[in-house]
Amino acid sequence: MKSHSDIVEGGGWVIRQTVCRPRARFFGFLSVIWLCVSICASFPFWDGWPQSFGSLEWLCSALLVPQPVFVVLAVVFLLTEQPRTITEEHPNPDYDVRKLY
Repeated sequence: MKSHSDIVEGGGWVIRQTVCRPRARFFGFLSVIWLCVSICASFPFWDGWPQSFGSLEWLCSALLVPQPVFVVLAVVFLLTEQPRTITEEHPNPDYDVRKLY
């Protein structure tokens, strides 16, 4: 009885190293996502400044505050954070575990 094994030494993985700033990347991503929330929260203010603030206007104002904070944190971390080398293993696209013909 003959066994058939397509396992390659090293597991068929490709090791990729990238240099990035994880905190700057995170806050940049968060600021882009929060931009959608900020646009929705700015709807009550599009017709002009309201005469009196109700609960909706206070809630929308509170939702608008984090946007500039996230942008400032992304820029600060981009300028101050030390780059890190991150090693990731990805499946080898040229290696098929089991070839079916």
